[in-house]
Amino acid sequence: FCLLRLTSNTAHFATCTHTLESTMDVEASRRQRGTNTPLENPYSDNIAPLHYWHPVNVLRRGVYIGVSVYGLHYFNAYETIMRDPSVSHEWFKFAIASSVALLFVKGYVEIYAGKLKKQKVSYASFPRSTHAAILLILLSSLAYHIALWPAYGAKTMLIMFLFATFLLHFCLLFPTYVQNLVAFIVLGFFLQEYK
Repeated sequence: FCLLRLTSNTAHFATCTHTLESTMDVEASRRQRGTNTPLENPYSDNIAPLHYWHPVNVLRRGVYIGVSVYGLHYFNAYETIMRDPSVSHEWFKFAIASSVALLFVKGYVEIYAGKLKKQKVSYASFPRSTHAAILLILLSSLAYHIALWPAYGAKTMLIMFLFATFLLHFCLLFPTYVQNLVAFIVLGFFLQEYK
């Protein structure tokens, strides 16, 4: 704590009983050159993250995937999309087309450029592809919502949330080559069945 001394209407710091080092922000401080001592972050619990094939991660992802599939089954989403006349099928076809385009952008970046040409996959390397993917995600999400709204109403947001939860945890569980293979197979099957 600091003591103040007032002289001639100005305040001057007389003495401080603590040092500057004890009041420094831990995250703002820097390591001195030549030392190998790590900074102690009081907000970090120093636990290494689990590998994505760790049983706890697989179980957690499996639970999310299972709950999502059950929710989609509960709302009878597949049958409604395939046979319900209140679904706006033109918008749904547009949503499928934008999903296929997104899959091609994803395949180009990950398979062609990432694996075959050995380029680093990052935003700095592929800004146009990233922007195209973001636009396609936005368009497909909007089109799916418009297509399903006449059949489900406000429940459309819940159904899309369940599908997005399934998709996210599937992508976090499996490597990209499995994601791309499954996506091509499922979209190919769905395009054959959907009329």
